[in-house]
Amino acid sequence: MLPAIGLELPEHIKDLYIKTAKKLKGTDRRQFMAEVVKSLGVGGQTLAERELGWNRRTVRKGTKE
Repeated sequence: MLPAIGLELPEHIKDLYIKTAKKLKGTDRRQFMAEVVKSLGVGGQTLAERELGWNRRTVRKGTKE
């Protein structure tokens, strides 16, 4: 797993993640967000919050689900 600290997501990846999350609802959406954050590695929650506008609490809830 790579550290996400200092990482910036390319625009096409940001758009893909944001559009996909918007199409999903409820548990599916939160679990998708959690998987993306997990794949980003250390600092992924902070990166997703900054780059994608995702709420860290929502991501944490998805991780627990």
